[in-house]
Amino acid sequence: MNWFQKTVVALVCVLSTLSFSVAAAQAQGSETEDEAQTSLSLGQRLRGYILLDVEQNGEAWYIHPDTLRRRYLGRPADAFDVMRFKGLGITDADLARVPKATEDVDESYEQALRERLSGRILLQTEQNGEAWYVDPSNLRRYYLGRPVDAFAIMRERGLGITSDELREIGLEESRTPLNGVARHDSYTLGIDRGVFAIEVITIPNTTYRMITDTADEGDCGANCPAQSLASYAQEHGAQIGMTGTYFCEAGASECVGQENRFSSPVYNSTAQKLVHEGELDTHVGPMFVYDARGLFHFYHRASEFGSSLQEFVTREQSSVKAAIANYPSLMENGEIVVHDEPLDRGMRTHRLTRMGIGTTGNAIFLVLVRRATVRDLAYVFEALGADNALNLDGGASSALYFNNDYVYGPGRDLPNAVLFKRR
Repeated sequence: MNWFQKTVVALVCVLSTLSFSVAAAQAQGSETEDEAQTSLSLGQRLRGYILLDVEQNGEAWYIHPDTLRRRYLGRPADAFDVMRFKGLGITDADLARVPKATEDVDESYEQALRERLSGRILLQTEQNGEAWYVDPSNLRRYYLGRPVDAFAIMRERGLGITSDELREIGLEESRTPLNGVARHDSYTLGIDRGVFAIEVITIPNTTYRMITDTADEGDCGANCPAQSLASYAQEHGAQIGMTGTYFCEAGASECVGQENRFSSPVYNSTAQKLVHEGELDTHVGPMFVYDARGLFHFYHRASEFGSSLQEFVTREQSSVKAAIANYPSLMENGEIVVHDEPLDRGMRTHRLTRMGIGTTGNAIFLVLVRRATVRDLAYVFEALGADNALNLDGGASSALYFNNDYVYGPGRDLPNAVLFKRR
């Protein structure tokens, strides 16, 4: 379980014990101010607050200061949207003008700036994207960097509210797929390792099926065919796609005569054949598999899939619909494992465009991160709440396709690709 998941779990355990009330927040200020507030909506009066539904086991909601609508904080991905995706970048100099919770307030702190930032999540752009919450009740900032810090803020600063009062505040749309529809988001993400520009396609796994395809149905060893990601998608009528495995790039000196060759096992969903099946026992990386029941399987090493396609079918009593192996593994069972994986120097140090695929219980993440190492990519998946994640090819091969168009790319022609099609 990653740190953000631990924070949310801990939060749920104690929210029901909180005794703050909306009435207390509304009572702040003079009698004249209270009378003036009666003409404002509840969302306006509680903008920027964290609210706890006292009639629903303390479910937590955040009232965004701009939209005046509520965002649910129930799952790691939901809470992360509020703390990071909705964060406002700020310089160190401006942040210093907002007092910390433990600091005395004097004339060096600018009241107008504090009021303008009331209720916002601030991200230090000159540091590592460290997050702070400006509490509307006292205009002081609280650090959100670690589980214990975020837990304390939720526990100490939350306000109780009844279900009827909460319903007066409209719902704000989140990045979570609605009505089974996939979603693309492009934003800047601040995590402990830095601030990264990322593209994320979030796909509900109940309404889309995974497809993997290869330009050659055989185990091509030299001068292999390749095609654009858009061509793969159009052939299958797929709405979503991304780059597949590492391969020998045309023009590279070490790839003369072996252009577009790859050795990772990849299932050709059309031919119903596992290309490079003979590499299962020796492949050094993990493998993602999607079966006929719509279930995802993640194997730490391709050899754990079995020595053949038939071995998987016999063991799982289900056929394979898509599968792809690559390296390294980024996350397994909610924990970052990339540090234990064999990484070459380029993976460890070169900041390139990186791509990967990850899953949770109900969604798939296709992620592209600019100017990142492979290790950085793992931490991005952790921030998104992924359970398992696999690194795929990136750099000049990077391509991401959504709703029948490129959101990044097209990049190089590819010998294989990962696709998703609406059922």
